[in-house]
Amino acid sequence: MTTSIRRAWVPAALVLTSAVATFLALGTGAIGLWALAGAMDALTLYEISVVVIALWIAGVSVALPDRAFAGESVCIPVEISARAPMGRMGRWRVEIAPEWEGRRATCQGWRMARRVQRPGGCSVELQALGLCRGRHVLRSVRVRLTDAFGLLSVERQLPADGEMVVYPRLVPVEAWVLEIERRMLRLDGARSEAEAVPTGGVVPYRSGERVNLIHWPTSLRRGEIYAKETVSGSPKPWRVVLWLGPGDPPHLAERAISVAASLVAHWQARGEPVECLVPVSGRARVTWQRCRTFQAAARALAEVDGSVGMDAAGSVPRGESRAIIWVVVDRREAARLAMGPRAIVLPAADHWEPAAGRAATAKRPEP
Repeated sequence: MTTSIRRAWVPAALVLTSAVATFLALGTGAIGLWALAGAMDALTLYEISVVVIALWIAGVSVALPDRAFAGESVCIPVEISARAPMGRMGRWRVEIAPEWEGRRATCQGWRMARRVQRPGGCSVELQALGLCRGRHVLRSVRVRLTDAFGLLSVERQLPADGEMVVYPRLVPVEAWVLEIERRMLRLDGARSEAEAVPTGGVVPYRSGERVNLIHWPTSLRRGEIYAKETVSGSPKPWRVVLWLGPGDPPHLAERAISVAASLVAHWQARGEPVECLVPVSGRARVTWQRCRTFQAAARALAEVDGSVGMDAAGSVPRGESRAIIWVVVDRREAARLAMGPRAIVLPAADHWEPAAGRAATAKRPEP
């Protein structure tokens, strides 16, 4: 807890000026000097009260939201406690600013939305405008009291703790998803029958089914054609892999992160299995964090440093998937990634934006 006073000489100068005016008023008895002395006394007491009120502040507590999305504006309640009544806060200006660990910007700006006086302190509601993606750890809160004339200000830096995770901004990906699912449907159609698993039971034969599924002993015994009952294997997940190359523009890297999070949110909202592979290591060799829920993926993507690219792809964790969707910044990165019949590369630079008036495209490069 630190305290700093801007223009700390102002109270001393006012006390000296008030004493001189009082001395002259006593010596001359002039009404004007008495009025000046009284005004200087009142101003001196007012400026000293600003310092005393600031020193009375004992602590601060901040209620951070559990989660938020980039680009949103959220209200953050702040409770200021004091050792003694703080009087009417309208007598001076109050500025409150949270201080965070690291150098990453938390939001585009702060605004005090509401302030309520209460016994033992006051309640303030701060509005964070345009949140920035990331994991933001609160370190302290800076409270500054300034007098109505701007002559004196007292700043207190009070310890506080808390964490706010800002998820990537969600963007429309329906056009891309439609193209991806159309391509995978063509591949799945040829394999769906081959992957059918017998259950051991029999069901009436349906026209169009394979002849080798007919269960002849049951058919001969009952006089009707029966087939072996089959079920398809468990549905395979969509696999979304984020890849940021070295030298990628930060604004396009942010867009790629948003696209990856939006794909996971889209498929999970439809009840389809999906997993996201998020890079979590340095430049020498990339390792991957596997996330099977949107909340886990969004939290991991929130901590990705979009300004640092990756030089080596490393080995992607093995596992069956319906498709591997590489989310990249530039289509030229496709040559460095593992390709295959079920690999699709989505360049974030081609992503559809509402103001652009064009649809998103999904293109699979040649192997």
